[in-house]
Amino acid sequence: MRFIESICYQEGVYQNLDLHQERLNNTCFNFFGESLHNLSDLLPKIDDARKHKVRFTYDNSDYTCEALPYAKLPIQSLQLINTTWFDYSFKYEDRSTLQELLSSASADEVIICIDGLVTDCSYANLAFWDGKNWLTPERPLLEGVKRSLLLSQGKIKKAAILCDEIAAFEKVSLINAMLDLGDIEISISKVLKTQTKT
Repeated sequence: MRFIESICYQEGVYQNLDLHQERLNNTCFNFFGESLHNLSDLLPKIDDARKHKVRFTYDNSDYTCEALPYAKLPIQSLQLINTTWFDYSFKYEDRSTLQELLSSASADEVIICIDGLVTDCSYANLAFWDGKNWLTPERPLLEGVKRSLLLSQGKIKKAAILCDEIAAFEKVSLINAMLDLGDIEISISKVLKTQTKT
C-alpha cells in the first residue's frame, strides 16, 4: 500500500512542510509502526520561481518524488453526489473510488455527500461562505493540511453541513495544499442537483 503527500513549493520554499511531515508520520506509524521518511532530507531543490506541485509517493521501503509547475484546474461547476461510506482517511495513492465518483458527474467536480452530510470534493476540502463565515464540513474524507492550517488560524470553522442545506450558502471554495481559500470559488448557483451513486 502506497501513500502520497502533495506539497506546494513557492518562492523558493516548501509550504507547510511541518504539517505534511506530521501527516506522513501519522500514516507511517499507523500502517508500518514507525516513521520512515524525513521530507526535508528527500525533497528536491527546485531552481524555478514558478509555483510547483511536488508529489511525494511512498510506502514502508521506498519513495518517488515528482515536481511539476502548477496550474489550477478550470473548475466552474459542481455536482452533489450522494454515496455510501468509504475510507479515505489517509492519503492513499489509490484514488479509484474518488475517480469513479468524479467520472459519474455531469459537472467539472463533485461534492461528495455521505449519510446526508457534505464531506469533500475529489481532490480538495471544501469551505462554504454563508455571508459571514467560511464553514468547512466537520467530518471530511481527509484531514487536509491547508484545512488544518486555516482552522488553526481561525479563518474557517467546522460545521455539520447537510446536503439539503447547500442552497443556504452563497459560494464554496476548494482548499488543499496548492489552493488557498478563495483561489477557486464557485457560486452555489453552479452546484447541480444531487445524484446517487452506490
